[in-house]
Amino acid sequence: ARKPCTPLPSNKGTLHSTPNYFFQRFSDKPFKRIQKQLEQENHEDEENHILCKVCEHKITSHPKKIEVNGQYQHVFTNPSGFVYEIGCFSLANGCVNQGTPSLEYTWFGGYAWRFALCSNCFMHLGWFYQSGSDGFYGLILENLAQNF
Repeated sequence: ARKPCTPLPSNKGTLHSTPNYFFQRFSDKPFKRIQKQLEQENHEDEENHILCKVCEHKITSHPKKIEVNGQYQHVFTNPSGFVYEIGCFSLANGCVNQGTPSLEYTWFGGYAWRFALCSNCFMHLGWFYQSGSDGFYGLILENLAQNF
């Protein structure tokens, strides 16, 4: 047979009636050390951000740089004659992909492309390339700013 739970003594539910030891664990040295480490990591992470040049929205970060076809940076000319210098990134959470994937005039064989826009101001930042479950971003370097 189960024993009924014994209710806790009522202190009228006020914050002042909460025992001090309840809050003690949030102010001890290990917590302050962890808090300092998290603040340092956040600062280091901010230094790695790559931003939209127009609105300074966070687009991606330096650790997301990848090599495609043996290099990170590529220079291509589109059918209209515009030259683009792009960098390749595994992820760009600050982008929204727009349009139907197309293999027409692709710069990366076997990869369909879609436009990659800043999800804040909708500036054209480059393209998202996909082939099956594999994908990456080719972002126009002159449309990006780095947070130093």
